[in-house]
Amino acid sequence: MPRKRVNAGQLEISAKIPRKAHVQKKVPRKKHGAAKISITDQRPNKGWVVCGFDVSMSCIAGAAIAYDAIMRKFKGPVFVEKRWTKEDHYFMRLKHVAQANEIMFDLTGELHMFPALEKIFIAVEEPWPFGLAGKGDSGWLKQQAEISGAFLGGLVRYGYENVSQMNTIRWRTVVANDLGITTHYSKWKDPKLCAVYNCTPKDVGKFRTKQWAVNSGYAFQGAFAEEVPNWPDIITSQKLGNIPRPENSKARAIQPDDRYDALAICFTHYLELSEDGILPGT
Repeated sequence: MPRKRVNAGQLEISAKIPRKAHVQKKVPRKKHGAAKISITDQRPNKGWVVCGFDVSMSCIAGAAIAYDAIMRKFKGPVFVEKRWTKEDHYFMRLKHVAQANEIMFDLTGELHMFPALEKIFIAVEEPWPFGLAGKGDSGWLKQQAEISGAFLGGLVRYGYENVSQMNTIRWRTVVANDLGITTHYSKWKDPKLCAVYNCTPKDVGKFRTKQWAVNSGYAFQGAFAEEVPNWPDIITSQKLGNIPRPENSKARAIQPDDRYDALAICFTHYLELSEDGILPGT
């Protein structure tokens, strides 16, 4: 290329220096393929937990059994309970059950495992059996429904997806089958049990869950080998309401500890989920 003529007084610019030094040469970038989105759950499988709850005006009781996929073994049953007396205001009871996440943390903490919320299955007993409502029962039934609803609402509020209600006849049928009887009142309310549990004939049917749970030959001789404690039965105190029977007391019991009913609800839910193939590893 011929060299340009330089006039007198004109600065000669080298051909190696670009006339527009601030302009950078664009280098084409290598195109990458679109990022692949995985829909597979990458979280480790920690297992599952099945819970049962009995909620009443005097107590909330929970029971849980589980399968630990990391340890590859079944766990439970474990229990939680909060009992109120006449000194506890009704709205304080509502506040406690509405904090359902704290109750669940206490229960799953007893199992030493915290699986994903969708692997926790919860059954709560219905507020009252079908056909129980009558003219003279509207007051306490209203509060019974409210306290049960507060607990259910708390569970849903804190992300628990698999929540259901269970009517009494479902878990009573499981208990009766294990005991070799039926739920007919002539079999369910056996007067011979009055002497065993120091209760009246009208209340004797309530003790079937304790009879079923404490005897390890029924529900827990297999995978769930934890022994169920023999808790004191519940009596009525004029000052405090429903309380555990003190040692050496001869007062007649009105019911067993609420944790036995919670266990029956929990175990029935476990059997139903297993039958439907919902629980992996069973």
